[in-house]
Amino acid sequence: MKADIEFFDETKKSCKAKHDEWVERSSLREEEIEGVSKAIEILSTDEARELFESSIKEGKEVKADDSYDTGTITSFLQKSADNSAEGSSPAYHMLRDAARHTHSLRLAALAVRVQGTKAGHFDEVIAAIDEMIKTLKEEDLADIAKRDQCKEEYKKTASVIAEVTWLIEKNEAKIDKLLKTIEELEAEKAKTIEEIAAVDKHMEEITAERKAENAEFLKSKEDDQKVIKLLAKARTVLMKYYKKNDIDLGPIQAGQKDLVLEQEDPEFAISADQAPEAVFSGKGKRKNETKGIVSIMTMLIEDVADEIKNAMKAEEEAQLAYEEQMATAKKLRASLVTKKVNLEVMIAKKQEELKDEEADKKKNEGDLKDEEDYKASITPDCDWILKAFAERAEKRAAELDGLVGAKEYLVGYKPTLLEKRVTKVFDDDKLPGLKFLALQKQ
Repeated sequence: MKADIEFFDETKKSCKAKHDEWVERSSLREEEIEGVSKAIEILSTDEARELFESSIKEGKEVKADDSYDTGTITSFLQKSADNSAEGSSPAYHMLRDAARHTHSLRLAALAVRVQGTKAGHFDEVIAAIDEMIKTLKEEDLADIAKRDQCKEEYKKTASVIAEVTWLIEKNEAKIDKLLKTIEELEAEKAKTIEEIAAVDKHMEEITAERKAENAEFLKSKEDDQKVIKLLAKARTVLMKYYKKNDIDLGPIQAGQKDLVLEQEDPEFAISADQAPEAVFSGKGKRKNETKGIVSIMTMLIEDVADEIKNAMKAEEEAQLAYEEQMATAKKLRASLVTKKVNLEVMIAKKQEELKDEEADKKKNEGDLKDEEDYKASITPDCDWILKAFAERAEKRAAELDGLVGAKEYLVGYKPTLLEKRVTKVFDDDKLPGLKFLALQKQ
């Protein structure tokens, strides 16, 4: 809107300056035409023509001494109101009045020609009038065609400018929408990348945790297996004596609680102070104590084995849980990667649409500039013809009225007996340089 206001103000200023210049030029032109018309009137009298013929020599006078006073008269005094031939006087006045009214040089020149033509010699003048009437009619048709063309061109230009401006507005709206969509897609893509990174980090963490748990399990399992091997070895060594001597310990019960491992005080049959008999006990006297120790060792072996089993079960469950978590994480990551790829495809597509839309906008802006430049190129002529059309038509009508009236008089004129005797016809060529017919157009 600001740009339009500034453009309007500049255009208004330029148009006003152009108008003022045109008014001044029109005023000066009218003054110039008036002066030319008056000069033509003065210089085209019979007296002036005869004077010029008798006084002006051929060629340019040279070597004149400017010290002499020539007594030059700066103005001519018209001694007679009408020096024209009697037969052409009404036609002359018609043309002269029309020339003054319309400020037409061509009518003024024709009036001079009529005035200088003797009665009975109007054929050339009438032909000139016919030619001028034809020219005026052609000018009238040309002005009408130019006016209609300008109106049509202005209408077309306004329609094209309005349409292209609307297209540019559509381009700008779509570009704004595409930019906003691309921004939203880029933000969603960035968020998706962050989510992928979070999933990757989560998988790394649970994998590291699983590896640590598995390492701890393997270490604990290895230690328990060593304990079992150690207990088994000790048990084997302990039972080796009984197997070698075929001493049956009976069934070994793991976890037996009623075993007595402490040595009881011996019972003396006679006296505590009486010396024992030198009789040795049997080879299997302590088998019960040994059996109890073997049972405890067996119980420990089984307990440690149970620990290994429970640990293996827990490890298996932990591994399954880890694999399930990893599968879920990988599935989530794959969906996020697919989403990211889809977003990238959508962004690329929108960017391509944006590029096409910007190119279309640039083309429309070029079309708009071309149309505005074209309008600017036809505006001076079209504004002038549209403004001056009525005035030009009015002046042409006045010119035509004068021409038609003069022609009607000249065609219907019958010379008197005295005029028929006139044999000498004034020669217009005696005034070289006054070529009025070359000034038909203002």
